[in-house]
This record gives sequence, structure tokens and C-alpha cells, in this order.
Amino acid sequence: MHQKRNVSVAGFTLLELMVSLVVFAAILVVFSTLTSGIVNMWTEGESRIETHQNARGALEIMTRELTPAVVDTRMQFAVISSGELTRRGARHLVAGSPVILWMAPLGELGGLRCVGYYLFRDASRGFYRLKRIYIRPLADKAYFPAMVNEANPRDPALRISANNADWFLRNWDAKTFDEEDPANDDVVVSTVADNVIAFWVQCLDLAGNPVPALMNAPYHTGSDMIYNSAAFFQMATTTAFDGGKTTEFLAQGGQSMKANRVPSAVDVTVVTVDSTVVSRQMDIPTVENIFAADGSLDVEQSIMRFNRALLDRNIKNARTFTTRVNLLNGQ
Repeated sequence: MHQKRNVSVAGFTLLELMVSLVVFAAILVVFSTLTSGIVNMWTEGESRIETHQNARGALEIMTRELTPAVVDTRMQFAVISSGELTRRGARHLVAGSPVILWMAPLGELGGLRCVGYYLFRDASRGFYRLKRIYIRPLADKAYFPAMVNEANPRDPALRISANNADWFLRNWDAKTFDEEDPANDDVVVSTVADNVIAFWVQCLDLAGNPVPALMNAPYHTGSDMIYNSAAFFQMATTTAFDGGKTTEFLAQGGQSMKANRVPSAVDVTVVTVDSTVVSRQMDIPTVENIFAADGSLDVEQSIMRFNRALLDRNIKNARTFTTRVNLLNGQ
């Protein structure tokens, strides 16, 4: 005869299952938080590397080309409004952003070249670029500013205006900025850095003080330039002028002479973002320029306002880079 056994089957109670699920969920939350933090740190690091490389490359190129800038009575160093290029056919320039143009002995043989930089923004295609324009030293070509007219040494076209940059711009048109025109081999327009969303240029005098914008200076009525080497001004060397000024603008005519000098130094500032900001088609704010009481551009306040506008649009990973370029011929 078989004896009947009672076999007890061990199992989980409902309470034990609930506790286990809670513990498992807590572990998942902690793991997810740690993973998310690591991913964010990695993304942040990649963003910093990308923006730093973009800015560093652009500023290094500009420094190399700005340092030997030259002027004389036949050549000009100019910082102008982007609107000047827009009026001559350039497209997608950032309103309020500067354009800097100068002559420098560049290239293997040290021939004089016209070089310039400006900010390009085509939001519909997601292009935010610092552009470079480079004109080869071919005196018989229309794009390169004429230096000498042997048939007419008094040619008024050779004179550099104290109020405008027409010496550079008078022959420029939409074709000048056409990067894809195979017939235009005298002018090269190229991208120096991608994802640059703001750009400022501040010219400094011999005392290291910002030079007042020409558009705000006396005796140069009607000019919309920021800096012009051919304007009527003087820079203090060791002792400031009356009123503590270190750059003094002069009345035109009479015994006044054009300065014909480059700045002592130039501060170049760019704001960059990584490609994720561009890919999300975020609303990049406009560039606003704030001027100090003396008429000079207040770059610090302009940057602060721009960065606040970025934060208002939830753009938090923009970075600002500034470099000071000492010009050999401005000392």
C-alpha cells in the first residue's frame, strides 16, 4: 500500500513580487541616469571639440593673414558693414555683422593680395559660415584695385576715400561672390569655418583702446564704415590727447592729412555652435551691435546680448572665442 505525501511547492507571494518589481525599477532608473549622464558628457565633449576646432582653425588663418597687413596712400584697410557687400550682389550676409578687407603680401612670392572675411547665413539650407574672399595680384584684372594709372597719374579713381570702401568695391558685383563660377579664377570665395553664427571685429589704437567707429566719428558725416585707414585721424603714442582720447578724428581739408595707417591690433571674435544645433534648425538670433559712449563698438556687451538671446531660444552649447592680432605695420 502506497502512502500519500503532502508536497509543498515554494512560490512568491504577491507582496514579494511587488517588492521585487520596485527594486528592479529602481535599479533601471539608476542605470538609466548613469547612462544618460555618460552620454551627455560624451556629447558635450564632442560638441566642445567640434566648436573649438572650427573656431581655432578660422582664427589661426585670420591671424596669419592679418598680421602683415599694409597700407599707404594707394591702399586701404577697411572694416565695413555687411550691407555694403549685399548692395553689390553678395547673398545671405548677416545684417549687422562686419566685413574686414585689407591688402597683405601673401603667397610664395609675397605679392600683394586683397583678403577679406564676412559672415554668411543661409538658414533654409542650414549654412552658417565664416567666408573668406581672396583676390590674386593681377593688376590688369577688374577685381584688383588699381595702384597706378600711367596714362593719368592724377586719375581720381586712385584716390582712397575717407568715407567709403569703394577703392575695394567699385568693380565688385554678384559674380565676385559666385563660388561655383569656373570662369572666375581671379577671385576665390571659400568657407573658413562652418557653424559660425556671430562675428565681431574690434580695431585698437596704439594705446590698446578701441578705435571709435567711423560712422560715429565727427568730421566724417555720411560714412557707414567701422574703420578706414584713409580717414582723417591721429593715434596717440605715449600721451593721450585732450579729454583722455587716444584716437582723435580731424576735420577734413586744410592742413589735415589722411592717417593711412592700419590699427595697432585687431580683436576678432566668433561664436560657434556644433552641427546638432544646425541640424535641428533652431532659431539663431540676429547680431546686434552695442556702442560705448565714445562711439566704439562695445564687443563685450554685444556678445552678452547675443548669448542671452541664444539662451532665450534654448541654445545652450554655443561658445565664444576671441583672439587679438597685433599688426606688424600698426606698431
